[in-house]
Amino acid sequence: MPVIRAFGVIALVAVALQAVLLVTLHVLPTKYDPVHDAISDYGVGAYRGYFWAQLGAGGSACIALAVSLGSLDPYVPTLAVVMLVANGAARFLMPAFPTDQSGSRFQTVRGSIHMLLAIAAFGGVAAAATSLGGLFDHYPEWQSVKGLIDTLGWVVLAGAIACALALVAPRLKRIFGLIERFFTASVIVWLSVISIELVRFGK
Repeated sequence: MPVIRAFGVIALVAVALQAVLLVTLHVLPTKYDPVHDAISDYGVGAYRGYFWAQLGAGGSACIALAVSLGSLDPYVPTLAVVMLVANGAARFLMPAFPTDQSGSRFQTVRGSIHMLLAIAAFGGVAAAATSLGGLFDHYPEWQSVKGLIDTLGWVVLAGAIACALALVAPRLKRIFGLIERFFTASVIVWLSVISIELVRFGK
């Protein structure tokens, strides 16, 4: 139980830090358009350090959450744990592979790797968010938040699908930034809620 709670706290602090860093990026004079430009674009330019830091914070939150969930007994949501680790690993690697801009996101090898890592990160957290049903079956303590967690899981999945569609659909491409920010916000809320519940459960 102490491990569950400790890593739940770490996850909560890390995701809060990520949120603060993302807000900071959006108030800095980066010249990026939140409606059109991807969040990854912040990784190119004078303020890229903030982008790298928020990736690290988000990745740390996912890894800490995976450790906390993996410490549950007797039931462990294995798929969620694996997908969270994959998400965290992808986030930690992204700074080494900046995104391509001004056209296709697959212009260079580095840009293509960035997109593959982004797909792994987005898909990983979406899979994790929709694979926690076993918690409600094995731990009565989670029943009170079942509706909220289920709903957030589907919102995260819908956001990930919308991001994928916005990469290829011309009309959605124009608002890709807005769609990705909705998805990112939903992930932050989901991570926060799960972290809080793990802290409560680990008391």
